[in-house]
Amino acid sequence: MNVTIANDDPFANNLRVTDVNAGNIMIYNGTIDAHGELNLAIRADGAGYGNIITYQDGNPGVGRSLLSDGERISL
Repeated sequence: MNVTIANDDPFANNLRVTDVNAGNIMIYNGTIDAHGELNLAIRADGAGYGNIITYQDGNPGVGRSLLSDGERISL
């Protein structure tokens, strides 16, 4: 399944994303530009939902669960 991470901030952010359904493997570690978007392929669980954790600029992780294919996630 695919989701889009959207940086709605007027400045770039350092971003790390882990895929909970894939054993918390890191699927992205880099910068996302101001007002930028990032498309990520994530693993669906048995019910067909994605579950990720986003870490932005060194802040504690934010769990994002029950994601559907094509969903847009705003930071």
